[in-house]
Amino acid sequence: MSAARILTLVPKTAAGGPPRGLSKAAREEWKRLAPVLRQRGTLTAETEPLLAAYVGAIGMIAEIDRELRGAKLTIKGANGIPRVHPLVGARNRASQNALQFAKRLGIIGSGAPAPSSPKGGEDADPYADLGV
Repeated sequence: MSAARILTLVPKTAAGGPPRGLSKAAREEWKRLAPVLRQRGTLTAETEPLLAAYVGAIGMIAEIDRELRGAKLTIKGANGIPRVHPLVGARNRASQNALQFAKRLGIIGSGAPAPSSPKGGEDADPYADLGV
């Protein structure tokens, strides 16, 4: 199924608000980002489904993180051999999807505003001020 087809399946928003059926974490991300994207002029009726897909992926990551909290990241398979917990793969896929949607929305990547020039020259970490 193509991304365009998936995005047409996203429920319509109610008066510019988050679509129905989003998780709490996804709604909070929508409420945080939508005003910023509207102010930039990048959130339109045509791009709202893309934002819904992005916040849905963020919500899924939050839900998986809750499930994995306190769980072991490796489990024993049917043959007794340890393997990575299946939710780790699902989280990785949701993260990849969120990253792709964020790039398309201009939240990160070439469409996003460049970080301010770091102090300390060209070799300084441009993301140091983000606290990551």
